[in-house]
Amino acid sequence: MKNNLKNFLTPLFAAVLILSVFVSCKKDDDGGKKDNEPKVETETDFSVSTTTLNFPKTGGSQTVTIKSSQDILVMPATQWIKVSQSTDGQYIITVPLYEGTENRTGEISVLSGNNSEKITVTQAYSSAQTLSIPNGESTFKTGVETIDGATLIIDALWITQNSDGFSAGANTTDKERTGFIIYKYSTTSDTVKVTQAAGEFSALSLESTAMELAAQMYPAWNLGNTMEATGSGLGCETAWQKTKTTQELISYVKSLGFRAIRIPCSWYIHSDKNDNYKINADWLARVKEIVDYSVNAGLFIELNDHWDSGWLEVLGFSSSDKTYTSILNDGDYINGKIEILKNLWTQIATEFKDYDHHLIFAGLNEPFQEWNLFHDKHKELTPVLEKYNQAFVDAVRATGGNNEKRVLAVQGPSTNIESTVNYFSVPNDVIDNKLMVEIHYYDPYNFCINSGDGYASTWSSETALKTAFGKMKAKFSDNNIPVLIGEYAANWRVVKNQEKHEESLKAFYKAVNKWGPANGLVPFAWDTNYCPASRGTGGTATIIDRSKLSIYGPIAYQGVIEGVDNTSWMKF
Repeated sequence: MKNNLKNFLTPLFAAVLILSVFVSCKKDDDGGKKDNEPKVETETDFSVSTTTLNFPKTGGSQTVTIKSSQDILVMPATQWIKVSQSTDGQYIITVPLYEGTENRTGEISVLSGNNSEKITVTQAYSSAQTLSIPNGESTFKTGVETIDGATLIIDALWITQNSDGFSAGANTTDKERTGFIIYKYSTTSDTVKVTQAAGEFSALSLESTAMELAAQMYPAWNLGNTMEATGSGLGCETAWQKTKTTQELISYVKSLGFRAIRIPCSWYIHSDKNDNYKINADWLARVKEIVDYSVNAGLFIELNDHWDSGWLEVLGFSSSDKTYTSILNDGDYINGKIEILKNLWTQIATEFKDYDHHLIFAGLNEPFQEWNLFHDKHKELTPVLEKYNQAFVDAVRATGGNNEKRVLAVQGPSTNIESTVNYFSVPNDVIDNKLMVEIHYYDPYNFCINSGDGYASTWSSETALKTAFGKMKAKFSDNNIPVLIGEYAANWRVVKNQEKHEESLKAFYKAVNKWGPANGLVPFAWDTNYCPASRGTGGTATIIDRSKLSIYGPIAYQGVIEGVDNTSWMKF
């Protein structure tokens, strides 16, 4: 019985307290009437400026005006609503940050004489929203107030915070892109999605610099395991993968958002050694046909001389491909390789000399990449590589036509970032700002491409990636020499911790495409058209199933798109 009485008296006592706090005493305006004479109240003397208040997740304060000729009682029915009186008739309603999972609603009772009103207070559990902004540089506000204790995260390099809200850089892609502004609280967070319209580009031409072209080339993709495959004749195209390249395939690549294609290609194995290394006419015509597919699709094209049986990439740096045999002091050997290289590139460049700025030539692929032979000889072999690169540039320029101004790409030692930064210099050129440097990125090896024992199923190396890309920026991009990441990939595997593996896979592709362009690097995804029904722990790096014209690797592809959405060309 005592407990029941206590339960009854406690809320009654609280109500009395509230009444005593929120009583507004009116001046004596009864015209001299005695205290015991009743006052007459009319309904028209009582008004409340609003009966509905809406607050965002972050809370805040709003003012309500209440008028009456009688005393006014303002009583919130819930503890999260606070009321204070600022001036006569002005009441401030305040609510705090709310970290629930659904909207909440409370009421405020307003009493005055025989009159009453209720104010409904609703607070949202989320400030999430979507904003659309134009493609050029702009400033905007999200409408979300930052409160003490909240952390602001901007998940897009093209969005920055300023004193008056946020700024967006111009969109330099031909696609709409999306960034996110995240307000993180103690236990929850809110996300504002910012969508920027597709960019508009200044027209490019043969007069454009390498940097101007590079800014419009990402994201990019490799036609891997195709025109570089070993064998003889036109059958090489399907020796390592089974799908013949068509206009429909290349147009599909373009439709996925890729803006450049790399065509790895062999030439030496398709040349006649007894006829001064003349390239087979049918082979040259087929390569040209695929280049034309790419031109028709509106893609930039990187056409190279790939591994090509190792005639130069291995045997240009060692006279044996079984054990390292130095050629450093054998000038005749090196000059013999230079003559073949110049001969092949003279034929290729002549065939394509009327093509416009969309076509870029790349002299080699991965010079002295054979680990067992060359892993400790990068520094001593780089001077030889530089002779080959110079011969390539000289040969192309000598063919005239559009090749006098064509952008050319030269490869760093083993296309390794550290060795390229430490040892490598670009060739001399007769025209300024027309050279690119190429490196490849499969780091760390155990996560990216190791198919045997010791593979890693997860990746957490974004800091190392940013550091490596920053080194290339400092040496090359900052000096108007853009960088091609001619190949990068990570194998999609079947492993025990599948969810974490796939999170890592997406994060890797996103990071390459986020931090690459931000440092002046254009990433080309390596893709071999290997689409097994069961990937196993070895996995595959394939994104596109060419036979079906469909996405085989959705996780990698999504990482590419998110990275491009997130990045900003050479922002830092």
